[in-house]
Amino acid sequence: MKGSFQSRCQIVFVIPTWNRKEKLRHCLDSVKSYIQIPCRILVIDNASTDGTDEWVKNEYPDVILIRNTENEGFSRAANKGLDYLDRRDLKFDYVVFLNDDAEFRDDSMHRLIYYMEKNLHISAALPSVFSGPHRLQTGAGGYRLSLKTAFYYFFGLSIFFPWLFKGFFIHQPYYRKKRIILELDWISGVCLVLRQQTAKKLRFPENFFMYAEDAALCREIIKFGKIIYFPLAQVYHLKEKNTSSAVSSLWLDSLFQYYRTQNKGQNPASLRVLKIIFILGLLIRIFGYILIGLFSRKNYRNKKKELLSFTQHVWESMERSKYENRFDRN
Repeated sequence: MKGSFQSRCQIVFVIPTWNRKEKLRHCLDSVKSYIQIPCRILVIDNASTDGTDEWVKNEYPDVILIRNTENEGFSRAANKGLDYLDRRDLKFDYVVFLNDDAEFRDDSMHRLIYYMEKNLHISAALPSVFSGPHRLQTGAGGYRLSLKTAFYYFFGLSIFFPWLFKGFFIHQPYYRKKRIILELDWISGVCLVLRQQTAKKLRFPENFFMYAEDAALCREIIKFGKIIYFPLAQVYHLKEKNTSSAVSSLWLDSLFQYYRTQNKGQNPASLRVLKIIFILGLLIRIFGYILIGLFSRKNYRNKKKELLSFTQHVWESMERSKYENRFDRN
């Protein structure tokens, strides 16, 4: 398996970054250590102020560095990488969009590429995404955002009965344990593998600064081929633990923006219903952690605090929308 396809394939890694030099170091070193398929690495620096650009230039001279004059977010940075590939007419078979805080710890990505080589109807794929040594990340991928898929996820149906209910987020532990290769509507941009023929035709939607841009992109990818979750490979997404509440809640705003975009012309009240589903689901989870805490030695204080912050953010969003709608009518 390894010899022929590894020498035949070529991969380009596109890695947007901003002020995370140490995270980026682990990311780049892991690509160099574990990816044996011929590859190029593009780092798009979003105007970092910690000297990332000069550091990459000095420490990794073989890495292609693109400097932005301001922080343009993930989508525009990723598109600049794709534009560079087009201008230089570089040959590649796959492009991998990789977060700067993601890293590989083995060569299992070769299995994913080999699987795509054997299944040409697949346009994009994502490996299992770990957020810790034995912890799989929520939000790796799932099904199109709707009232139904949101309800299935936030009320736990797609977690406890994943074979029956398709939630907006999939329950990774079930599919990872069962080794089920799953066709999805969208996958996360943390390590999104895209076939060259599809990458040539698409760009990330630039109206998303960060978060939900991957779900929006996948709506276009799926027109060219299937999107899969591939549990036989893995990547580690080691996010910052001290992320501000404003940044950590940005994913909610991006999801609501994405929902409005994909449901233009439909009943505007459905967005309010979606937010109510989010609030009720988050409150159920808080209550669940309280109950678990009564019978467990683990301290879930930070988790409860985070979920409460999300709940408050969605509630405030609903109140703002109510005020804006009243203002518009007047």
